[in-house]
Amino acid sequence: MNVSSVRKIAILRANGLGDLIFALPAAQALRLAYPDAEIIWLGGEVHQQFFPHRPGPVDRVIVVPPSQGIRDEPEGADDATLQRFFEAMLKEQFDVAVQIHGGVRFSNPFVRKLGARMTVGLRTPDAIALDRWISYHYFQHEVLRYLEVVALLGTTEVNLEPTVCVTEEDRNEIEAHLPYSDQPLVAIHPGGTHDAAGQRRICES
Repeated sequence: MNVSSVRKIAILRANGLGDLIFALPAAQALRLAYPDAEIIWLGGEVHQQFFPHRPGPVDRVIVVPPSQGIRDEPEGADDATLQRFFEAMLKEQFDVAVQIHGGVRFSNPFVRKLGARMTVGLRTPDAIALDRWISYHYFQHEVLRYLEVVALLGTTEVNLEPTVCVTEEDRNEIEAHLPYSDQPLVAIHPGGTHDAAGQRRICES
């Protein structure tokens, strides 16, 4: 695909903030390879709060409605809402849709419905294929996995270290909840999974 012909790129990654961080190097690689393209993140409300007014590779966020295997919300998926969402996505006229959401059982059909000229992403043996894809391996470094996906689009310049620009608004918000101290600070992330059930959930996404 010619770089000059790519005007709009969609990235599906509708997980939590921790998952977002691992995907940032791939998004940055796309920005370097396609400097003039609009990069749109298909995610949740948390991404809509995170990206705006923050320097980085993402230009815009579109919130994905609840959908099985994509955003599993308590209220479940609503067919009419999803239909309106996909109709709106067709009007976006994406040149490329990138699937770095999960093991692809639900993600690949979702990405195919976006109507992009080219679809790129991951694939498990039981999932439908995208136009360009690599095999999904559960025990693989997340950053490297997504960099391998965007390499299918010709990305060459990469940074393995995820970076986030901290804004003045961030600093003010942190100060309000966690006043500065010269004492060591320990952060605990209780949401990670590393068990058979967690592996199964991820591979079904």
